[in-house]
Amino acid sequence: MCHLLLPIIFLLIVVISSCSSVSAAQNNERTKIGKPHSTVLQLTSSNFDTYIQDPANGLWLLDFYAPWCGHCKKLAPVLDAVAPFLAGKMAIGKIDCTSDKPLCNRFDVKGYPTLKYYRDGDFHDYPLGRDTDTIITFGEKMSARAVTIISTHLEATEKLLHKSPVAFIVYDPSNISSSESTSSGSSVDETIDASGATEPEKTMEKLIQSTERTRVFGQVARKMQALSSFGLLSPSHTLPEEIEKFLHHGQEDTTTPAQSISSSSGGGFIARIEKDIPIKIFDGEVSTTAVTEFVRENNLATVINLSGDNFRLASRRGKALAIAVYDPEDGSEMTENLRRELKQYAISGAYKDDYIFATMDGRKWDRFLSQFSVDKKDLPQLVVVDVPERTYWQDSSVVGISNFIAAVKNGTIQSRKQEKAKSGLADKLLQAFVDYMPWSLVFVFAVMAFVFWVVLRMDDGPILQLEERTMRAASSDSNKKEQ
Repeated sequence: MCHLLLPIIFLLIVVISSCSSVSAAQNNERTKIGKPHSTVLQLTSSNFDTYIQDPANGLWLLDFYAPWCGHCKKLAPVLDAVAPFLAGKMAIGKIDCTSDKPLCNRFDVKGYPTLKYYRDGDFHDYPLGRDTDTIITFGEKMSARAVTIISTHLEATEKLLHKSPVAFIVYDPSNISSSESTSSGSSVDETIDASGATEPEKTMEKLIQSTERTRVFGQVARKMQALSSFGLLSPSHTLPEEIEKFLHHGQEDTTTPAQSISSSSGGGFIARIEKDIPIKIFDGEVSTTAVTEFVRENNLATVINLSGDNFRLASRRGKALAIAVYDPEDGSEMTENLRRELKQYAISGAYKDDYIFATMDGRKWDRFLSQFSVDKKDLPQLVVVDVPERTYWQDSSVVGISNFIAAVKNGTIQSRKQEKAKSGLADKLLQAFVDYMPWSLVFVFAVMAFVFWVVLRMDDGPILQLEERTMRAASSDSNKKEQ
């Protein structure tokens, strides 16, 4: 009889132990709710929504990864390192897409690692670099209030343009009655969002909500905070001569007429500012949709320094990239002239609205640039790249940015097909084959079938991710050489 009872008793012990383990895990998770997280949390379909909706952690950075992914393995210690610094500001979660495919499919994850951030009920693609400093800066910025109060042109430079190359400002003299109640002390130094708790914050929130123009600006700033900086000119502290400085912003000749403001605006305006670039006044209808579009279309610098961190962002604007490739250590007149011409063309060139203008370190990114027929031994050079179409235009015999763009437009420089990034994947597989022979033929055929399946399913998402990985790999190689 005893020998019959033993299996039953053993089974009961296993069941009770399992239930206890599950209960302990659930209790452990419950103790984490309502508290700031200082470590990276493993999120699954069963706990994802509970954690994300926790009011104590309103901002999240989410890492969708695969355990076998090399880039994921490099990113993991970075996230582990930044998590304690961002406790109470931004929580960090990771999702294993090999064991939780439904959750990753929910967010249309197509490559690893994929980073997204969550705030105010919405999920967004994380747009910046993946190093420790950049992620910490992002978390601190996104956990702060979205709009900075300023009163002078110098303050705009010090408080806005040091955070990002482009900033947006709003001025509305009709809300001066509200601003008069704001003390001239530290409150002018504060920033604004809808979560104000202290009296200065409540007063400033009242200021930004006092007119339709500032209210819309505040909403857009909150929504677009990851991509730029935003400032509100306090009417009671901003002198008329400071407004004139803003309207002359970026003009080398101060005798040139200032940017005009629509007479129907009552003297108020929303504008884009960038160091040494003329101010751009928003001239559309003051609505959330229109102002959001203005910010979205103008949040890149006039000339960006292209790298693996901003490549995806620049490539998804629906415009080709016009890139001046140069050697930063080359101070020759030819190099300086090219960079100067590129900037001037980006400001006032005939086809300035048709391209994203960029510079690129031809030595650091030589491996990446080789697919566009750019040789680091022959710098500086110009190249135009259409990423979605995988085409480029390159001809070192055409001198000058104006001539080059005109030649691209009229067909003098013929487009060429870029070497496909998917061949890079094949190269890696081939190298692995050489390194780890012998393989079974069954596995070889399985790999070939997988590659064929990837090629058939490839769209702009994977293409851009492969481009980014190529650039990051090139950067890694370059850093090793420098060391």
